[in-house]
Amino acid sequence: IMRTEPVHWAYFAVGSNCASVDNNLCESFNHAIVDARFYPLMLEKIRKKIFARIQEQRTKGVKFHGKICLGIFRKLK
Repeated sequence: IMRTEPVHWAYFAVGSNCASVDNNLCESFNHAIVDARFYPLMLEKIRKKIFARIQEQRTKGVKFHGKICLGIFRKLK
């Protein structure tokens, strides 16, 4: 992300208007890596977790055949 220009960032503004946004991102990241913190190869553990998550999402995506995903459809109802 640091090698790209900020204008190409899709979801993050250059500045933050609220400190809770930054805090929530940090808290989410810390929660995601809590089990990897105690391994000598922490980045490898995180990499494996990310790839497992990507594969889970890919498997779900292959099964999906509608125009609106189920979670959003429920919210719209």
